[in-house]
Amino acid sequence: MTAARDLSGAELARNPEQIRAGLEAAPEASRLRPLGLGGVLLGSGVSDHVAGLAGELRAGAGDVALLMDRRAMPGPRGEIKAAVAAALEDAGEGPVQIAYLGDDRADVHADAATLAAAVDAVRGAAVLVTVGSGTIADIGKYASAQLDGLPHVIVQTAASVNGFADDQSVLVVDGVKRTTPTRWPDRLVIDTDVVGLAPPVMNQAGLGDLLASYTAPADWLLARLVAQDDSFSPAVVTLARDHVDAAVDAAEGIAAGDPVAIELLAAALTLSGISMGVAGRTAPGSGMEHTVSHLLEMTEAEDATLHGAKVGVLSVIGACLWEAVREAVADGGLASLRFPDEAEMEDRVHAAFAVADPSGAMAAECWSDYRRKLARWHEARARLETLADRWPWFEADVARLLAPPERLLSALQRAEAPVRLSDLGIDPERGRWALGHCHLMRDRFTVADLAFFMGRWEPADVDALLSRVGALGGGL
Repeated sequence: MTAARDLSGAELARNPEQIRAGLEAAPEASRLRPLGLGGVLLGSGVSDHVAGLAGELRAGAGDVALLMDRRAMPGPRGEIKAAVAAALEDAGEGPVQIAYLGDDRADVHADAATLAAAVDAVRGAAVLVTVGSGTIADIGKYASAQLDGLPHVIVQTAASVNGFADDQSVLVVDGVKRTTPTRWPDRLVIDTDVVGLAPPVMNQAGLGDLLASYTAPADWLLARLVAQDDSFSPAVVTLARDHVDAAVDAAEGIAAGDPVAIELLAAALTLSGISMGVAGRTAPGSGMEHTVSHLLEMTEAEDATLHGAKVGVLSVIGACLWEAVREAVADGGLASLRFPDEAEMEDRVHAAFAVADPSGAMAAECWSDYRRKLARWHEARARLETLADRWPWFEADVARLLAPPERLLSALQRAEAPVRLSDLGIDPERGRWALGHCHLMRDRFTVADLAFFMGRWEPADVDALLSRVGALGGGL
């Protein structure tokens, strides 16, 4: 990635070719996926180019399909969705077919029924434009993939998550949130004038999502150490992390809609999303903190709190857990790793998720993923028995990836973002449940899994960690 280091985050985000060249020069280039993002427009006033982009990308005859929810969002020249629709109409690219998702409260879930409705609504169009949130973009990427690569333009209305720029979508499968391969957008439009007018909580949530860049790569490196996932890429982590510090340093301006802070935040989130796409997995920006957030979302009657807001709070907790685990390892905590059998862990999974879904469907979906992780753990037993000997080399590497929890907490405070789950209206007991069972949700290996296999992730350990986080001012 040395060829791209002289570029600012915003310049990098606007220049996929620079990113592509850097990744192709990386030693692990053969293991990375091609960067399929067609282009990024990032800056003031770039939403004026949406109609032109749709005209360039349209595939033959047909309507322009406009996919969005019903939530009004301000723009520099009036409500942004209406402005985009009017611009598409005025451009004379054919009829604009508007497809609304969700109810009048703009409550949209990427579940099977909504996904099917979206695909049917835009079928036959020549180009698809989505305007709105990360969930709307995820649904648009899914529809684009299902319709044989229907050209797709995403108009991002807030810097709320890092998932606009990749080829994956968070979908709901049997009540469980799953990251699913879909399709890169052909163009991503991030008008900083629009993003700056978004409700402050949206961009504060984006900062929260970005803070996972300080914890998730450590989980990814750990997964390689314990023979769970050998895909770790230093070049991808460099891409995901090189510009995060600048956005964090500008945290005070995020709530105020400061143009420089908003551009830094949007650029860093875009680079984080691209990193996940080229890695072929969300691991560069999603670790233990995301599993807890997804569990909370799976058990919410409504999406009452923003994903990134939860991730920010949970990234502080994740950083504290990393500190606790590293201290435990230094005290000999790897001497007696646990290797529980399938029957024990299947019982644990079903008991954990019966609380959220008595039907058993959620538990069955989680167990189908977790059992693969458990099998790999047993298969690597001989290697894992030497883990204590190999840890010092890992410790040196992981220390460079992690940041102190105080830095993450300070960023949230300076951005006037939530620092506790209770600030988001989340019941502490539900938060404790999600934290204590996050390792049982999927086959991704994180620091919570290592804590569990060290025998240090029982309820008393979770409470001790929460006391540690609470002493800093964060947590539940």
